[in-house]
Amino acid sequence: MTEFTTLLQQGNAWFFIPSAILLGALHGLEPGHSKTMMAAFIIAIKGTIKQAVMLGLAATISHTAVVC
Repeated sequence: MTEFTTLLQQGNAWFFIPSAILLGALHGLEPGHSKTMMAAFIIAIKGTIKQAVMLGLAATISHTAVVC
């Protein structure tokens, strides 16, 4: 952890933050994240794009809170 802290203090965070976002996006594409069920729900209720975005945002925040 000390090496990571040193890298951040040297101004190398520009590399880690985009990498974390990319890895998080790839993680979300893995099986077991209920994407099919959420998509079916939005279609079943004839949901709007805003509702789909809000559902995705809520799922992202709750998943991140549980993982951290």
